[in-house]
Amino acid sequence: MFPTTRNLTRRYVSTRIAFIVAIATVLVGPTAWAGDAGALADKMLERLGGRAAWAGLKNTINGSQQNRAGEPTVVYAVITMDFERPRFRIETTAQDLHLIRVIDGENSWRLRRSGAVEDVPSELYADDMRWYEAHLYRTIHRVAARDPALSVASGDDGRLEVLAGDQRILWFKLDAKGEPYAFGAWDDDTGSLSGPWDFVKDGIHHPRWVSSADGTWRAAVRALDVNVPLHDSAFARPDE
Repeated sequence: MFPTTRNLTRRYVSTRIAFIVAIATVLVGPTAWAGDAGALADKMLERLGGRAAWAGLKNTINGSQQNRAGEPTVVYAVITMDFERPRFRIETTAQDLHLIRVIDGENSWRLRRSGAVEDVPSELYADDMRWYEAHLYRTIHRVAARDPALSVASGDDGRLEVLAGDQRILWFKLDAKGEPYAFGAWDDDTGSLSGPWDFVKDGIHHPRWVSSADGTWRAAVRALDVNVPLHDSAFARPDE
């Protein structure tokens, strides 16, 4: 059976559309990472261990001593962050203190100071998902992997900004070598301080400490693991 004129026209239009989409992908994709902002991102990634190392991340497990202005003034926190699925676990311990919060969709839960296990309140869940969306190390990973949902831009004050659509989700202030010394998420223009990024694990450079701008919260890294098997049991809700 020979193709009709209508079928040939459809094929021609479909081919033209596919060609245009392909060209747009080629042009728009790299443009999001080009220019001064793209060069800043490249410089930062090179300083932090290289694009390939960060692009290959699947998860991090970060253990840190945290010093706070309020009681308890010293705690130890372990954050298990899954880059492949929107889930994470935060476990905080201190003398007479044991807290756990797991964010994993409908399976989210938390262990309270009282020992009770309960669902994560909806408002807290929304805040946690917003934190996850702009998470520092996960965002660096996405920039390294050239996530098509993200782009980079240069701020008026020289900051490197990471955008999702037209919304800024994270910004960095970089020193002359390209290493971040301050960062902030969303509309927080004050942000936090960090550095030096010389705690290295499997090629990934991690800041040795992070602090709020006013120093009322500080965290010093004590342990770091990357790309470990994340078993569902680590996120499972315990029996009450």
